[in-house]
Amino acid sequence: MRPPLFHTSIYDHDHPVPSYWEATGPAPDPENRPLKGDEVCDVAVIGGGYTGLSTALHLARDYDVDVRVLEAGHIGWGASGRNGGFCCLPAAKMSAEEMIRRYGLEETKRFFAAQVEGMELVRTLGQDEGIDFDIAGDGNLEVAHHPSRYEGLVNWGKTLTGLFGIPTKVYSRDEFKEIGHDSTEQHGALHMAAGFGLHPLKFAAGLGRAARRHGAKLHPHSFVRDWSKSADGRHVLSTVGGKVTAKHVVLAANGFTRDGLHSQFDSRVLPALSNIITTRPLTAAELAAQSWHTANPICNTRNLLFYYRLLPDRSFLFGARGDTTGKPQDGEAMKTWMVRRLGEVFPAWRDVGISHFWRGLVCVTQKRTPSLGRLEDDPTVLYGYGYHANGVNTAPWAGRALAQMIAGRRNSDDSLPRIMAGQPSRFPFAALRLWYLRAAYLYYRFQDAR
Repeated sequence: MRPPLFHTSIYDHDHPVPSYWEATGPAPDPENRPLKGDEVCDVAVIGGGYTGLSTALHLARDYDVDVRVLEAGHIGWGASGRNGGFCCLPAAKMSAEEMIRRYGLEETKRFFAAQVEGMELVRTLGQDEGIDFDIAGDGNLEVAHHPSRYEGLVNWGKTLTGLFGIPTKVYSRDEFKEIGHDSTEQHGALHMAAGFGLHPLKFAAGLGRAARRHGAKLHPHSFVRDWSKSADGRHVLSTVGGKVTAKHVVLAANGFTRDGLHSQFDSRVLPALSNIITTRPLTAAELAAQSWHTANPICNTRNLLFYYRLLPDRSFLFGARGDTTGKPQDGEAMKTWMVRRLGEVFPAWRDVGISHFWRGLVCVTQKRTPSLGRLEDDPTVLYGYGYHANGVNTAPWAGRALAQMIAGRRNSDDSLPRIMAGQPSRFPFAALRLWYLRAAYLYYRFQDAR
């Protein structure tokens, strides 16, 4: 295993992050234990987040497949248990216009249909498996952070409705103040009648319990240190506590994928830090001071966006992109900056106390869209990653699709939307990936000021 790109503290699997979700979420399932000794199964999954847990659940429940999940931390330790709780679209950093130019209109429609299907799957999994994960809102909102971005929201709404059948409604600044909120960076908004907010760790933990209940075995605190093949062609995954031998392996580690585990995945991922703060519960008077009226998750139109939402207990969640080192001191500097920016965007809340601060890795690739499929030179290895900070709906959908592929219910990668199928290209001069990220952030800051 090669040294990680960020400071080692970002990869501290032994401790949960000090998040609002950890403070308000369920205790770890006592039935899940670290791997001890040697086990044999049909499918081994690397990663205990939404992709891996959905894969395990669907394999065990729908196809009676023997599955093991190996997670470096506790179940839901990574992005699945620490994101902002936005079940939204799209899981891409490529515009719809570019998708249409590159892949064609029909494939782009297939991609967006899969995105909506993923949202419906999240809700259905909650209903079918009895998972209460605090669904909130009746869609998602995007807010123009500058007057120049309002026209773009209008056009985006026309595209979503006209091409992809997603109901939308555009609000002027004054209209949105009456039904959404007011702020120094609110210049109109777009409502998308798709998705909702949720408690991400409750969802992840619920998926884990459902997968175990249907027969999958989950092994937290079982970091895969080595991946090799036996003489008979089976995969051998080694942890500090034992080994799992399997016919198939699913790599589902997303932004926490480490170079050196398997050569076919090296240098394809650019992890990026995302930070979140939450406030203490706000009073009715404090909410009224910013004309707050919505339970919907909100992103703004910045490239280096702010994302925020009011939580069920009236705490306020405010997220932003992070630093490019992962050092603890740089994290503290980012926290200070975020507290200041929260007060600048929502002046009435300038002195509201902060209850939690945490951060984690999202996954960026050169492809700029999700990557699902099998390795061309070894179809017993499957993967799902590259959700570009919007994986809450896409990762469970990906896990189900991978389970269907293993079970023979999807013939090949051709059954996936082309936009999602196949691996991204490798980053050239991979050791410079964080410098690429820093250069991109400089460019985006320039764009966001316009």
